[in-house]
Amino acid sequence: MKQAVILHGTDATPQDNWFPWLKVKLEAAGYNVWVPQLPDCDKPNRDTYADFLFGSGHDFTGNIVIGHSSGAVEVLNLLMDGRCPKIKLGVVVGAWAGGLPKGWTETDTFAHLFPRHGFKFRRIRSKADKLAFLHGSDDPYCPVEQAVTLATKLKAPLMIVPNGHHLGSHFTELPQVWKVIEPNL
Repeated sequence: MKQAVILHGTDATPQDNWFPWLKVKLEAAGYNVWVPQLPDCDKPNRDTYADFLFGSGHDFTGNIVIGHSSGAVEVLNLLMDGRCPKIKLGVVVGAWAGGLPKGWTETDTFAHLFPRHGFKFRRIRSKADKLAFLHGSDDPYCPVEQAVTLATKLKAPLMIVPNGHHLGSHFTELPQVWKVIEPNL
């Protein structure tokens, strides 16, 4: 069966933003869609998330994996994890390359989200048939320049959404993400 996973961002839930809309679209295309509530999402932790996701019994082989914000960073972390099989498509929405989002003052919130020694881009590329990035042109938290850097290093296309903000709570539907996914179904 065709499978997809949608990972929410910091302090979010599976019912937020455009996630329910995308779940319905993927299900209509014949996908079994898992949108888990990530544990302790007020302080995203790459190890906690990976242990939870890989310990769930879900088979990621050949999946479409979509993540938003810290969930987008987790898509990259999962692909670096030795437990991760090769996926079909990784869609990275509103990601950043490291450090604190703009305007964030709590330094411990994201202390365990990013890999200690940086992303291993070759490994990430080897674990996904395709990768794609989406980013708001005016993202107030995650600089578009960091998304450009990630997409460039991963040799992945980047779609900039004009006036997209953080591509989060401003949207209950995000047709641009479907534009990226649909050709890969």
